[in-house]
Amino acid sequence: MPTINASKYGYMINSADGSGAFATVRNGTSANGSVVNQSTTTSHFTTAANLGFSSKGDSATLRRTWWAFNVSSYASGYTITDLQLQFDPTTLTSTNFPIAVIKSTAQGNANANLTAADWDELDFNTLYSDNSSTNYWPDSNSVSTIDLNSTAISAFSTSYLKVCIVWWFDYTGVGALTNFNGQAGINYSYTPRITFSAAASGFDKVITNVEGYNKIINVSSTDIDKVINVE
Repeated sequence: MPTINASKYGYMINSADGSGAFATVRNGTSANGSVVNQSTTTSHFTTAANLGFSSKGDSATLRRTWWAFNVSSYASGYTITDLQLQFDPTTLTSTNFPIAVIKSTAQGNANANLTAADWDELDFNTLYSDNSSTNYWPDSNSVSTIDLNSTAISAFSTSYLKVCIVWWFDYTGVGALTNFNGQAGINYSYTPRITFSAAASGFDKVITNVEGYNKIINVSSTDIDKVINVE
């Protein structure tokens, strides 16, 4: 089962105060808090939400996470299944903290660091994980996984799988109308990665150095799985 580490990964923070603070943060075009790239420390709140309501006004802070993977080696010629994110959460995670994994448009070709201007480099219309408010970030100190769907698999054809992990209600755009504080903890000394199954879709090798010849003794290449037991 192939494993590919994220070549770029990080998170950033955005905050606002006043009426409609949640919408201001969610729909902002630039982060006004910390931007973290490729940390190797063991304890971060990588995705989080903090909402406050009082007679003095609203407040909201969101954290969003971006991970980018170069999957060019599997962009064609393979059928991809069983795609998962794999990472090391921490027990600093809030109980039942719901997340959504969506399409990212940040981090270039999985080769660029996040900047504050990337806050809105995501696609709320393209969901890569379960469509469920009970898809919780693991509250665990053990390496864990999150399943990704067929839409995420289709991104392999672009040579790059880029994801953004957000609080579920950041994804839906409906913030709780009560005070809320929750976070997803992670140990970034373990680089986030993807695991998947990849089945070759056909025999596409050069036979006796003759390019383009796709039969061996008139047997179609699609019927050939191995040659002398070599994958």
